[in-house]
Amino acid sequence: MPPLRVVAGYTSVALIWGSTWAAIKIGVNDVPPFVFAFARALAVAAVLTIIALALRQSFPRGRRTIAVAVVVGVINIGWSWAIIFWSEQFVPSGLVAVFGAAAPVWTAVLAHFMVKGDRLSVLKVFGLLLGLGGTVILIGAPDTADGTAGLIATVVLALMPITWAVAAILQSRFLRTVAPIPTVALGTWASVLLLAPLASLQLSLGQHWTTASVLAFAYLVVFGTCFGMVVSLWLYRKLRPTTITLIQVLVPAEAILIGTLWLGEPVTIRMLGGAALVAAAVAVNAVAGGTPSAEERLAATPAAAK
Repeated sequence: MPPLRVVAGYTSVALIWGSTWAAIKIGVNDVPPFVFAFARALAVAAVLTIIALALRQSFPRGRRTIAVAVVVGVINIGWSWAIIFWSEQFVPSGLVAVFGAAAPVWTAVLAHFMVKGDRLSVLKVFGLLLGLGGTVILIGAPDTADGTAGLIATVVLALMPITWAVAAILQSRFLRTVAPIPTVALGTWASVLLLAPLASLQLSLGQHWTTASVLAFAYLVVFGTCFGMVVSLWLYRKLRPTTITLIQVLVPAEAILIGTLWLGEPVTIRMLGGAALVAAAVAVNAVAGGTPSAEERLAATPAAAK
């Protein structure tokens, strides 16, 4: 049984990330998506950098560590935010979250080759097939999608969890001992550079910041990223990457509920069917997880907490 602080951190991240999808939807209704994503990344990078300097925490050192921190940051923030923020113009926020739930399945596949103790099994392969089936059903699921743009959005969203799996493996292998706050700050600054040219293309569209979009922005910066990303990286010291990405099966349920009750988003049978298959895939993967590996046991000891 993980320590109470690990359970608390895991639960907090799951609950917060389940609500961020609705906050993004509110924001992109008022502000162009790439501008909103860039502003969020810039604010997060600045806040985390100030905190890291105030706490005198060391930024990543060494070419490999810096390179991995940048790649992980660009995947989890720059690349993902560009896709998610743009896609939520055409796709219900709950459905966007469901696509992300496939991340644990892809993580299990990559972990088989790259993480000691996380091996594929018959059950995990079965889970992969379920997840692929659910993803195929989900593509084109939103009835409200705007023609070609909606279809492109769902296809790109289907590919996004694969990159999240890559980031999960990289974090597990190379970022287990770095300080989370400055590491996330570094990756976020790299994402700022990625999002800047995209945001510049949308500046001419105009911005209409309202009270709702400002509050959504603040929530995303403080809780969605500054808290969520830092605690998530800290959790990689304590748990397997496949265990951490299981958060993605809890997130869609909350996102669909909030999107339906609060934002009035539609829920279709096809969407629920695909979501059920993806959830089943993650559940199968969890059951097939087996016993803790030597790496996981070592990460749970005080000596590994730096």
